Amino acid sequence: MTTTTLSVVEALELCQPLLGSARETLRVFPANGRDADAFGPEDVERCNDVLAGIGASYGLTVPRFVWPAPDKPSSLEVALSNFLDLEPGGRQPVAGRSGEPSGGTAGLAGLASLPGRRRIRAEGLPPFDSFSAGAPSPDGEAVVLVLPCGVPAALFRPWLDELSEERQVVTYENPYLFGDWESLDTPAGDFAEEVALVGALLGEYGLRRAQLIGICGGAPVALAAAAEFGDRVETLTVLHPDLNFGEGVMRTPFQKQFQGLLSGAASGTRRAREVLDLFLDPNMLFGVPTRLAPYILYPYGDVELFHRYARLNNALMAYDANEAARRIGQRVLIATSRTDRMTHPETAHHFHGLVAGARVSERDSGSHHDILIPDQEIYAMIREFIGGGA
Repeated sequence: MTTTTLSVVEALELCQPLLGSARETLRVFPANGRDADAFGPEDVERCNDVLAGIGASYGLTVPRFVWPAPDKPSSLEVALSNFLDLEPGGRQPVAGRSGEPSGGTAGLAGLASLPGRRRIRAEGLPPFDSFSAGAPSPDGEAVVLVLPCGVPAALFRPWLDELSEERQVVTYENPYLFGDWESLDTPAGDFAEEVALVGALLGEYGLRRAQLIGICGGAPVALAAAAEFGDRVETLTVLHPDLNFGEGVMRTPFQKQFQGLLSGAASGTRRAREVLDLFLDPNMLFGVPTRLAPYILYPYGDVELFHRYARLNNALMAYDANEAARRIGQRVLIATSRTDRMTHPETAHHFHGLVAGARVSERDSGSHHDILIPDQEIYAMIREFIGGGA
C-alpha cells in the first residue's frame, strides 16, 4: 500500500460515522475546484475502482468520486470533500493504481476506533455502548465524558487518550442515534432517560467518584446527573455549556433559531425532511472547521436519524436547568469564551452565580467549535481542577 493510498484509507476510516449514516452513497470531488479536464473519464473510473477496492479490503463504506464537481452538492458531500482533500494533483497516483489495493490484510490504523467497548444493559433502558481507557481505580474514580447530542464518540478519542494518563475515562453513545438505532422505537425525547443513561454507566463501572464533564450540548445531562446522583459525583465540569435558564438569561440568536428548527423537526418525519433540506445546504458549513464537519454532520445523513436527533436535542435545549443548578453541591468548573456565538457566555456566568464556590474560566477568544478540537490547554485545566487546584 503506498503512502498516498494509505492516507485515503485513514481519512475514510475517520469519516465512517457519516458515510455509514448516509442513506445514499455520498459523492466526493476536488474540494477547491479545478479545470474540467483535470480528470478524464478513465481517471474517474480508476479512482472509483480504487475506492471500491479499499472498501472491500478494509470493510469501509466509501463515497463515489465525481468530476467535474456536481452543481448542487449537499453539505455532507462538501464536508467530506474538504476533509478528504481530493485534489487532482494529490490523487493522481490513486487514479493510476489498480482497483485492488495491496496490503489490505494489514488492517485499519484504528484512528476512529475507541478502546474498551462495553455493552451496557440496564432495566428500563435500551442496550447502549460505552467506551473506556485507563486502569480502573479501586476507589471507583473515573472521568465521565457526556458528549454533545449526536456527535460520534470517535471524535473524542484524543480526550480518552490524554485524560486516561492519570485516571480511567469512560463515555458512551446514545442508543437511539448510534449502533443498531433502527431497531429501536423513535425516542419520545424524555430528558429523564438521558440522565438514566449516565446512571447506568456509573453503575456498570462501579463509579463512586465520578468526575463529570459535560461538553457543549452534553452540559444539561451532566448537570442534571450531578444533581441526581449526588455523592457519586465528585466534580462537575461544563465546557461552553448549552444550558437553558429561562427568559431572563441571554441566549444567542443561533440557539433560539436552532431550537426552533429542532422543535419543528421533532414533530414528525415530514417536517424533519423539510428542515433537513435546509441543513443540507452547503452554506450551513460556514464557520465549521473542516476536521469537525464529518462528525458534527453525522445525524444529518438520514431523515429518520435526523428526526430522532431533533427529538433528543430539542429536549436537551428545552430543559430548565435552574432547579438542578441550585441542587449542586460538588466543585464546579465552567469554561466559556467571550466570542462564542453559538452558546452565549452569559449562560456560563449565570450558572456560576447559582453555585457557591464555582470556578469560571473565560477565554478572550475562541469559537464554540474550538472546544471540540484537541487542546492541551483545556486538558491541563481539567486535570488541574479535578486534582483539587483552585
